[in-house]
Amino acid sequence: MDSTRTISEVKSSFIRAQVRILSERLEAPEDWRSYATEPGEDDLGDKVVGDVLQKLNASLRQHNRIVYSSQATQHVAQQVASLYWSSVIQATRDQNSLERGVQKSVDLSGHMNINQLPVELVDPSASEEEHRRYQELRERLLELDNRRQQRQRRLDQLRRLQRLLEPFQSPQTHVQPNLVTRDGELVQELEKMRSLVARVGGRINQGQRNSESHEDSPSYPLRPDQKLEALFDMA
Repeated sequence: MDSTRTISEVKSSFIRAQVRILSERLEAPEDWRSYATEPGEDDLGDKVVGDVLQKLNASLRQHNRIVYSSQATQHVAQQVASLYWSSVIQATRDQNSLERGVQKSVDLSGHMNINQLPVELVDPSASEEEHRRYQELRERLLELDNRRQQRQRRLDQLRRLQRLLEPFQSPQTHVQPNLVTRDGELVQELEKMRSLVARVGGRINQGQRNSESHEDSPSYPLRPDQKLEALFDMA
């Protein structure tokens, strides 16, 4: 930004630039037909679209001339400049008031007021002990304020985590119910799995005992129907 220009001039230039952008002529895109409705008997032609855009641009220029006139732009820029200088003057007044001395009405629990405290005690009649005492109290106050800021950041972080964990406060509603209930689907599936494992284990033990009994007995050739019957017995 040019340092020779005032706040009002800078803001006026910015507003005029934005008005020029809003006043640019509107043109239909080349593929506007792909956004239109399905063609019918009353299909839109290029001439119809051009006439509509011409009327729209004329209305837009007229609207911008009325709403964003030079007087309105200048008025808004002056208001912005006035608010800016008011905030600067207020901040300077607050800082100067602390430099002249700490008033009893000053809220020393505020972060901004603590940072604006003068480094040394502004009192020509104060003794060296009072100057030293003031510096110690100021350093102590800055240290406590710094610790409070750290605690505040930590508190904000914990509150964000608390909001993230709120759905888990009611797990039967927000978390999968089958994982937290005694008679849920997961427990039923585990019971079925235990029963199946027990049955398979029993069949395996039975098959091993049958194999041992067959090994002890003399082996005779079996007919096909006997082999099939023995297979069903193992199953």
